[in-house]
Amino acid sequence: MSEQARYFIILADGRRFGPAALDTVAQWAREGRVPRDAVLQADDPDSPPRSVLAVPMLASIIGAPPTVSGPFAAPADSVLSTIIPYRNSAALTAYYLGVIALIPFLGLFAAPFAIGFGVFGIRAYHRDPRCRGVVHAWVGIALGLLSVVIAALILLVVVPYL
Repeated sequence: MSEQARYFIILADGRRFGPAALDTVAQWAREGRVPRDAVLQADDPDSPPRSVLAVPMLASIIGAPPTVSGPFAAPADSVLSTIIPYRNSAALTAYYLGVIALIPFLGLFAAPFAIGFGVFGIRAYHRDPRCRGVVHAWVGIALGLLSVVIAALILLVVVPYL
């Protein structure tokens, strides 16, 4: 078979496709459009048809295992991901902002962000529990709310006496 020759692909049900160059037929095979039981026939009426598996170029494509990737197994969680939920950055941010919110006067600014990031962290955990961090998110929310309550008490109790 020469490179300039043109070929027909004949399927088992009798449908014919082509004529096309062998490179084009190979592309069809890569796309999964040429089944194993198809027949290749040259454009020349005197040439006998032969199985596509008898042509080395096509046999290597059609006979190859599928290349469609399946789901990957998730890597095992490490102890570190439980202590520091690095896959759930919102929960981790909520935790640190909650701790910062306990500092007087900074709490007024950090507390709303700690609560907000805590909510985002909980949502991220519910979307994918492997990301961990739900406890960090709840701690961030709790510390944020605690600092808001402390700030409100200071404003209601201490400020009137100044």
